[in-house]
Amino acid sequence: MNNVTRFAYAQARLQARHGQRADEQVWRRLHSTGDLANYLQMTRQTVLRAWVIGIDSSQSSHDIEFSLRRQFDRYVDDVAHWLPADWRAAVQALKRLPALPALQHLLSGASVSAWMLDDPELRHFSSENVKLRMEAIQASEYGYLVQSWQRGETLYDAWYDNWQRQWPGPARLNLAMEQLGRLLLQHIQSQGSSTGTSTRQQREVLVSRLNGVFRGFSFQPAAAFAHLALIALDLEQLRGDLLSRKLFAENLGPVNTPGVA
Repeated sequence: MNNVTRFAYAQARLQARHGQRADEQVWRRLHSTGDLANYLQMTRQTVLRAWVIGIDSSQSSHDIEFSLRRQFDRYVDDVAHWLPADWRAAVQALKRLPALPALQHLLSGASVSAWMLDDPELRHFSSENVKLRMEAIQASEYGYLVQSWQRGETLYDAWYDNWQRQWPGPARLNLAMEQLGRLLLQHIQSQGSSTGTSTRQQREVLVSRLNGVFRGFSFQPAAAFAHLALIALDLEQLRGDLLSRKLFAENLGPVNTPGVA
């Protein structure tokens, strides 16, 4: 199958998946659901059901996050398989993005959080000895981040530069990728200084622009990456809903019934 045919095949699959994303009506219905168990039950009745397979209300917040990450990784694998082989490394690189905040924490020499020891990937970099920790990261596929960190670059900029080097071209396809990349970097860099309201507004603007990229660059790799970015935003929203309900239940603690010891 040549690249033209492969992009056509990928676009057909992407269009089908794109049309299955949750709309605002689904999100509003879910937001109105209070506790985690009911939220999960309702989610399983929507187009989001595949993302919560294996999640139940008794799990820890970190287990819930791990599960969502695993589901996203599997989805990235699917999309990578649809695209021409020379684009697959660039698609697979997206699976590394969620680890960057934790890696920044570890590279800064901060203490290791308990949940990192349970993470199948991060535990390899979680020595309390900072020198050993740096050496472990250096020897991994994240090694390029260490040099960038030492030069004072942000990990997201370093990741983007490395990701860009994995685009096989041709140049006409990379123009759309550069437009998409700038859009995503802009969004990431704006996150730290945003309030809750502005974050919601920024998300709506980003979703609109990503949908524009998806429609405007059909049969190009940029459409696949725009779709994956939209899926990541959906999962970010789902993660926020799940964890806020989980943490509320944990902070509330057990309910004592009057007259019962």
